[in-house]
Amino acid sequence: MTDGLHLQQTSHPTSSTSNNASGTTTTVNSSSNNSQEDVGVSDLLFLEPLTEQSFIDNLRRRFHADKIYTSMGTLLLSVNPYRPLPLYDEAILRTYRTCKTSNLPPHIFGAATAAYRDLTGHGANQVLILNGECGSGKTEMSKLIMDVVASLASKTRESDLINNRLIIFGHILAAFGNAKTEKNDNASRFGQYTDVAFNSHGETVGAIVTTYQLDKSRVVSQGPRERNFHVFYQILAGADVHLLKSLKLQRNAEKYSLLRAGGVYKIDGLDERREFVITKDALDVLGFSTAECQSVFQILAAVLKLGNLQFLPKTNVDGTESCTVLNEHEIHEVSELLECSDSKRFMSVLTTGLVQMKADLMETALSAQEASRLRDQLCKALYNRLFTWIVAKINSCLSYSSSSSRTYLGVLDLYGFECFEKNGFEQFVINYTAEKLHQVVSDMIMKYEQEEYVKENIAWTLVPYAGSNEVCDLIEKGNHSLLTVLDEICHKDEVTSGEQLLHKFSRYHPQDRNFLPPLERPTNNVPMDQFKIRHFAGTVTYSSQTFVQKNMDMVDHSLAELIYSCRHQLAKELFPDGNPARTIGKKPVTIATHLKVSLTSLLSSIANRSTTLITCIKPNDLRRPNFFDEEKVKHQIRYMGLVDQVRVRRAGFAFRQSYDGFLKHYKMISQLTWPTWDGDPKDGVRLLLLDLKPEGVMPIEYVFGRTKIFVKYYETIHLMDELREKALENIAVIIQKTFRGYRSRKSVSTSTSAQSSSHSSKDSSARPAPGAGRMSKLLMRSLYNDQHSSISSSMDSSHSVPYAPYSNNIIYPSAPACSSGAGGGGGIIMAPVPPPTATATAGVASSSSPAPSSASPVIFARPIVPAKMRNLLSQSSNSIPAALGMLRNKPTPPIRRAMTVGDHLGSGLGPDEAAKRITDFFKNYVRYKFLVYLVRHLPSMSPIDQRWPPSPSWLLHTNMILKDIHHRWRCRYYRRRFDQTAICRMREKVVASSIFYGKKVTYSRTVPHPFRGDYVRLRQNVKWKKLSLDTNDQYVVFADIMPKIHRTNGKPSYVLAVISTNAFLVIDQRTMIIKYRIQVSDIARISVSPYQDEIVAIHLRPGELFKRKGDFMFQSTHSIEMVTKLCMVIQNSTQKSPEVVIASEFPVHFGSSMVLVHFKADQSTPEFTPEVTPPGSVKISRRSNRMEVTASIDK
Repeated sequence: MTDGLHLQQTSHPTSSTSNNASGTTTTVNSSSNNSQEDVGVSDLLFLEPLTEQSFIDNLRRRFHADKIYTSMGTLLLSVNPYRPLPLYDEAILRTYRTCKTSNLPPHIFGAATAAYRDLTGHGANQVLILNGECGSGKTEMSKLIMDVVASLASKTRESDLINNRLIIFGHILAAFGNAKTEKNDNASRFGQYTDVAFNSHGETVGAIVTTYQLDKSRVVSQGPRERNFHVFYQILAGADVHLLKSLKLQRNAEKYSLLRAGGVYKIDGLDERREFVITKDALDVLGFSTAECQSVFQILAAVLKLGNLQFLPKTNVDGTESCTVLNEHEIHEVSELLECSDSKRFMSVLTTGLVQMKADLMETALSAQEASRLRDQLCKALYNRLFTWIVAKINSCLSYSSSSSRTYLGVLDLYGFECFEKNGFEQFVINYTAEKLHQVVSDMIMKYEQEEYVKENIAWTLVPYAGSNEVCDLIEKGNHSLLTVLDEICHKDEVTSGEQLLHKFSRYHPQDRNFLPPLERPTNNVPMDQFKIRHFAGTVTYSSQTFVQKNMDMVDHSLAELIYSCRHQLAKELFPDGNPARTIGKKPVTIATHLKVSLTSLLSSIANRSTTLITCIKPNDLRRPNFFDEEKVKHQIRYMGLVDQVRVRRAGFAFRQSYDGFLKHYKMISQLTWPTWDGDPKDGVRLLLLDLKPEGVMPIEYVFGRTKIFVKYYETIHLMDELREKALENIAVIIQKTFRGYRSRKSVSTSTSAQSSSHSSKDSSARPAPGAGRMSKLLMRSLYNDQHSSISSSMDSSHSVPYAPYSNNIIYPSAPACSSGAGGGGGIIMAPVPPPTATATAGVASSSSPAPSSASPVIFARPIVPAKMRNLLSQSSNSIPAALGMLRNKPTPPIRRAMTVGDHLGSGLGPDEAAKRITDFFKNYVRYKFLVYLVRHLPSMSPIDQRWPPSPSWLLHTNMILKDIHHRWRCRYYRRRFDQTAICRMREKVVASSIFYGKKVTYSRTVPHPFRGDYVRLRQNVKWKKLSLDTNDQYVVFADIMPKIHRTNGKPSYVLAVISTNAFLVIDQRTMIIKYRIQVSDIARISVSPYQDEIVAIHLRPGELFKRKGDFMFQSTHSIEMVTKLCMVIQNSTQKSPEVVIASEFPVHFGSSMVLVHFKADQSTPEFTPEVTPPGSVKISRRSNRMEVTASIDK
């Protein structure tokens, strides 16, 4: 897609209408044709009749009307217009951001907004997959999606900063990773997956950017009409004079060999100078310092200068070939850029090589061709590692803290299908990636969806489709797949030509209809150094000449040491393998294997996410605007299976969700299910939907499956979402109204208490009535003495301090006196203590008690004497009966009602009995307040949550009983959610905890991850099925490929380790031949170290195998799981738990000799610094009867 796709410009008339005889191509006038009237059918689910031709005709009509977006239900089709269109301004984005997307025309803004709303509304992780050929517009679509996400998620200053970085980092990756190809001016030469993280409020908190296989060979070679990566041209055109001078560059791009190969230096409509300014600003926004930017430019300049090196061949006296550098000044300038103090050494490394002669390395002269190859290798390595470093720097800038409440939205933009005149290893890798993506998309829409309908007992007629499984199996599956054979050849030291590689390909796949080998058949018409593969998008011819070399991905060790010796900080950081103190290990993983593993991990991680598919279509191969090539579009529609996808979507369902999740999300829109539903979730959903029939939700719009509800149209879901929003607004209003009422009542209560306290302190100076004063004093003394003694005796020193203000002030200490006369009394009403206010504090400052401790919860109440009663008591003794009557007649809540003095006098109770009753009431009140506090402060539902609210000491026993009851109920509730699989996994985790908790440093990393058991999908292996039947080992508990430690020198050799329910098997991973089969009853014990070396020693009981081989040692990346499952299998078989030794030193029997294995964790030695060695790396050495294992640890 052109770079100007999302610019707000007005298009101008271009060409007149023309049609060929067959009607396969059309070109129309492109004058302003952006009216709001829809053209054709915007949603292909409603296209009638649905045929391939009507499908294409509908796309053509919409394309000529500048309606480049068409929907297929929740899927989106985009036809590249190859020119700017006014479809992406702020007003349009605001429309899709604020309105319901189902009522708006199809648009990339609508697809991204719908995904974001599904993420925030339903909490479902999302992934948007961009699918299409190279040049169909996927890169621009990903930029637009990021714009929409940033616009929707900008709510705080922090999220605004992250969103600005999300928008700008794409420009940096485009500058360093995009280039002009034969069919695309801005082709991404790498795959990209961006995973954006959101918090519970829908705000962006960060992102992780993962890139896949940069096309680094483009640095040194480009095809006709192609360019190198954009950043080289940007720096030459946009850098100022001083920067160019410091980089020792000239502005003319034709002076650099790496930029001359394609013969193209400029792209029409692209301002390289402006792009360089944007790139520099983007680096600054993403936190690149000035020094780091300068270092990046110096690396780029060094690559350009290295590309100019020319080697002059010469013949030595002995007849061997050698070479010299023709332009030595370039070497000196590169040395200055990389701060290499010895330019002669630089020149020597490029013109001489090391050859393995028996046990020694000998230096030999290189020919001009070999030196050129070494130069190109260094250029590619410098640029590729610089690109990887920039991606890592971007990720550190976008990093975020992990949390269980995070939700994620991923954008996947992988390679598009490519087919050029000459196709090499790069196109093979790119088309393999496109093949995998096509397989995933086809399975997701055509296979998995139809299988789910059948599984849920929904009436369904299967729609056949053609997938990519056969081609993917040819490339990656089995021991004879193309990638496996290629890797085997790469791991051998012998030189293999392209013809030899093709011979092996042909030998293993002679009858495969998707592989056309270079056999001497006139029908094949394939040269001897080429082969063909029938991909989903067409047959591609590949040249195998450089397959082995490009797949190796190795950097000569002398080059790595040379760059590491430079003082340039970034260059040294890019080549840690050049550290002379670092041990040279085995050969690195090949490009094909690395890509295969990365793709498998990526596709498995997005498999459980809600998917939005955006299919991009090229209207023509000429990149001409307003030109619709019907044959080109038809070809894409056919191999993508779009018509079949429409049939499945039309007959299928747009939305599905489990009954429990659906009910939790929508239960508030029906009075039948709100606030809680205790019955079967399916019945609750049924009642809820029936209750929505008056709102327009008809029974024909949904179907009940076995475990899920299926809704046919997304409009139904949008309607329910609107009803849910209205219900939530009503609930929010009720909550606000209730809280405001509570706050008002509390404010009035506080004001009344302050006034009564102030009035009481003012009246205390007046002469009290003798009768009232005598009764008040007697009652107060009896209450105080009895209550103080009972409360104080029941509270120990740890609880007495916070409760002292309430236990010492059962009633106010000074009551107004009354005149002597008939007996009377004062009433006491227990009321909650209001929070102090300025008025209340001023009014009761002279008589207030000490405030309770802030560390303890306020769960008690302060007794308050009503103001009216105090007024009556202060007047005369004749008023006391009136006060008593007032207290008797005033209704009070049962829990806040206390015995009044009138009750004591009427029943003939003495002061001691009255105090006892009030004390009992006070205790009951304390119990009540404690229970209320307990209900409001219960811990979480997690069984490992040890928090529990405190209690008074005299309720401590009861509190412990309640804690135990709650914990048992919580554990039972937690267990009820487990199915049998989850129970088994939990049992494994419990066993692992009992063995390793607090003893093995790597144990904590395994706790969050469930044990998978079969890491190599052994149960699906045909050879294993036959093999296991013979040995009765059909039930696989654990299987993984791991190094077996050699008993003589400690070197690893990879084997397939399998734990069945009967035995432990060691199998050759390639031939699937059993080397050793150990009955679980023959295993005596298992030994591991406490460090992160991941080495497991299996000790055998005396027997034939023990005498012949002794014990076994393995290094497994899943050592915790391996030991745990082996212990469980042994216990199930022998009814006795095996002994597990976790120690830094233990003996191991190797045949007839015993070796003491000693482990040590070393982070000080340079071999095991975290910068160059991953955690878990080990160094094993054996001397006589002692084997030392040095494990690296994290600092």
